[in-house]
Amino acid sequence: MKKSCFVIMGYGIKNNINLDLTYSKIIKPCIIKNELVPYHLFEDNKYNAYRCDEITGSAAIDYKFITCLSEADVVIADISTMNINAIYELGARHALKPRSTIILCAKEDEHRFNFFDLTYVPIIFYNHEGARLGAEAIKETQTRLNALLDFAINSESVVPDNPIYRALSERDTYQNFMPPERQSLYELYLNGRNFLDDSEYEKAIAILFELYEQDSTEENLLLLVLAQYKFAEATNNSRLLIECINSIKEKVDIDSSVSEHLLGRVAAIYLRLFNLLEEETYYYLALEYYRRGACYSRQNYYCPRNYCALLLRIYEITDDPNVIIEHYYTAKHYAKLYLNSSADALKDGSYEERVYYYYNVCDLKAIVAGEYSNYEKLQERLNSDEGISIRQRNTIKIGIEKLYNDIAEMNHKTKLF
Repeated sequence: MKKSCFVIMGYGIKNNINLDLTYSKIIKPCIIKNELVPYHLFEDNKYNAYRCDEITGSAAIDYKFITCLSEADVVIADISTMNINAIYELGARHALKPRSTIILCAKEDEHRFNFFDLTYVPIIFYNHEGARLGAEAIKETQTRLNALLDFAINSESVVPDNPIYRALSERDTYQNFMPPERQSLYELYLNGRNFLDDSEYEKAIAILFELYEQDSTEENLLLLVLAQYKFAEATNNSRLLIECINSIKEKVDIDSSVSEHLLGRVAAIYLRLFNLLEEETYYYLALEYYRRGACYSRQNYYCPRNYCALLLRIYEITDDPNVIIEHYYTAKHYAKLYLNSSADALKDGSYEERVYYYYNVCDLKAIVAGEYSNYEKLQERLNSDEGISIRQRNTIKIGIEKLYNDIAEMNHKTKLF
C-alpha cells in the first residue's frame, strides 16, 4: 500500500518568494517520484490533495489540515517566509507524530531562522531567487529531499526525528539524573543584564558569553557584544573594539543582515573607533551601518537618530564647504522623513524602549529645527527618570550634549559659507 503525504506551506508569492515554484518544481516532483499519494481524507479521491489549499470539499479547513497532519505518513513543511500558519502546523505535526517530518526553508530567510527548538532537526536550506528557481538549485534540493523521503518511507528506524518525541523518549534517562548546580538561561540573562547596567562589564561578559553558548540567539549575541563594547569603551582600548567587530563577523553575516539592532551595534563600535583614533574610514563605516540600520528601523529610532547626528559631525572630517552643506541638509531631510515614519515602541515597547524613543524623537526634532527648544527641561527630565539605569541615563545624556554642540557648530559653519 502506498504511503500518504501532506505538504505544509503557503501558496502564491509571499515576502517576494514564489512558493508555488518551490511546490511545482521541487516538492511535487519528489512526491510523485517516491509514489506518495495524498492522504485519503475523503472517499472520492478527486477531493484529496497534497496541499491544504488544494483540498476541495465542504469540510472545515481546521478538520482538513489537523486530520492530514495527524494521519499522513510523511509531512513536508516549507517554512520559507516564516508564515505563522505553517509554523503552527509544523509544531502540531511534531506533537502528533514522532517521525517522518521533513523541513525546507529558502536560504533568503535563513537569517530569520531563530528557532531554538529546531536547532538539531535536519533542515534543507535551498537557494530561491524570489521570482525564479535556478536549475542547479532545483536539482540539488530534489536530491536532498528524495534522500530524506526514501528514509522516511523505507527505514525501519523507530528513533524520533522531532524535538518533542525525542525529549519524551529520553525522559527516563534524565529522571534519576542529578544535574550539577548551574544558573538557568533566564538567571544568566538577568544577572548579565544587571552587571551590564551596573557597569561591571567583565562580569557581564563572562555571564553573557555563557548565555550565548547555551542559547545562540541574536538578542543574546547583542547583549554580549554590548558588554564587550562597553568594556572596550571604558578602557579606551581600540584593539578590543576591533576584536569585537571580528567576533560579530564570525557569528553572523553582517553584510546581508536586516537587523536594525545588529547593524546599530556594529555602527556604534565603528563610531567609537573613530572617536578614539580619528580615522575617517571608521567615521564612514559607522555612517554606513547606521544608514543601513535606519532602513530597517521599527522600534525606537535608534539608527535614524544616530545616522542624522553623525552626518552633522562631518566638520570633524573635512573643511570643504560643499561637503559640509550637503551633510547638513541631508541630516535635516532624513530627520524629517524618519519623524514621519512609525515606531513600534509607542505601541508595544517596554518602558526602556519608550524612553529611548522619546529622546531620539527630541534629537531628530532638534536636527530639523537647528536647535533644541527645550534643552534644559530635557536634561532635567533625564536626570529625574528613575526607570532607567545609570548607564542608560549617561549614554543618553552624553548623546544629547554632543548633538547640542554639533548642531551649534554646523549652524555656525553653514552661515560662514
